[in-house]
Amino acid sequence: MKKMRKIFAVLLTLAMVLAMSIPTFAAEVTEPVTSYSSKITVTGLSSQEEETVNLYAAITLNVDKNEWIVADWAKDYIGLSTDGKKYEITNAERLAKAVPETIAPFQQKHVVGETQVEFSEVPVGAYVVTASGNKITYSPMVAETYNDVATYMQAKNVTLVAKSSGYDVKKEAADGFVKRGEEVTFTITTTFPSFTVADSEDNTFKIIDTPTGLDIQEITSVKIGDTSLKANEDYTTNKADDGKYTIEFTKNTIGTSNTNAGKKVEVQYKAIVTSEEGYTNTANTSRNETEMGKTEVKGYTGTITLTKYAEDGKTILKGAEFKLYKATKDKVKEENSGVSALRFIKLGDGIYKLALADNEATSTDTLVAVNGTLTVKGLDEGTYWFEETKAPEGYSINVDGASATIKESKDKNVTVPTSLKDTKLSALPSTGGIGTTIFTIAGCLIMVTAAGLFFASRKRTNK
Repeated sequence: MKKMRKIFAVLLTLAMVLAMSIPTFAAEVTEPVTSYSSKITVTGLSSQEEETVNLYAAITLNVDKNEWIVADWAKDYIGLSTDGKKYEITNAERLAKAVPETIAPFQQKHVVGETQVEFSEVPVGAYVVTASGNKITYSPMVAETYNDVATYMQAKNVTLVAKSSGYDVKKEAADGFVKRGEEVTFTITTTFPSFTVADSEDNTFKIIDTPTGLDIQEITSVKIGDTSLKANEDYTTNKADDGKYTIEFTKNTIGTSNTNAGKKVEVQYKAIVTSEEGYTNTANTSRNETEMGKTEVKGYTGTITLTKYAEDGKTILKGAEFKLYKATKDKVKEENSGVSALRFIKLGDGIYKLALADNEATSTDTLVAVNGTLTVKGLDEGTYWFEETKAPEGYSINVDGASATIKESKDKNVTVPTSLKDTKLSALPSTGGIGTTIFTIAGCLIMVTAAGLFFASRKRTNK
């Protein structure tokens, strides 16, 4: 009997222990995990300009009633259950575009030089996010912060990638007023795009440069942000027969998660000016074979026209020859000045363009004003001096030569006129004229008179 009592006491004790522990277990299982606020992060913004990002509340939660409240402007695109406990966005694309211009944003952020912005303490719900810059407008986005798979009411953090239909492309030239044969450094600046399907194998990003009057020599630098990229590993280049130059970023650079979206892209390269009329250079960017942005930069040159006149300043003289120097006459004539005559390629009678470095075999430093005028093209700013080396027949060389100064222009080619007068050589009269006869008769008279005087003086001496 004593044993039975002991067993019963042990069982009773165990029952009491279990009974005390049951409420504890129940509390751990049934206590709801709730969260009513979250973060919305917007990435892929351009670091090239100031960006404004707005947050508009389309649907929010009435915590006290545990009911969803839909904004009036969003009701056409959000379905709500009769008890207000559940919602469904029926048309996210139209919802994103439905925000009235008259309402103020729920939250607003301004960023400069950044590729992302973060909104914190955002109440659970659904939001339309808009982003824009000075030159870039992004497609509106929808962010749902309600975690609909959680057992209890719970908010979730959301990250959005801003997508633009185009990005600003800037192009700068180190020199905009140039001479033919000059090497110019160009800089292209744009924004790395975001991709709708970030991990697609078909994603491409290219920068395409189309030069006119230029020959691209080499890419000297490619950067994303502050990171320098490696040729062939991070990007490839291709130069077509027509001179078009393509820089294509590799899969290694594009990645699979829009890591570089919104970052600054900078490309520098060198090109030789090949045209005597200046250059035009167009750059555009392409995402998945769709143009994203385009820009153009132009460079200009100078031309000098020289007209050869007779002393009257009206009669045009043909056939004079010249050399042209980029210096003043005094500088050219200095002892050991080292100033050489410029070399040119003949385009036509009296028309020349400045020679390139590799045109020496076909170039000349003798410029012939065949019809009395001389035109030299492809010059940059500075002072030039024409030295006359051969005058037209019957005229003397004008040792002063002719000078011309070209001033830089930022929006057009420049033509500067100059002129030079030659003087006639002292002329002999034509055959049969009386000019020399007079001198001959006078000379003979003088000789006869001198002879007469001589003999007369001798006769007096003999007497």
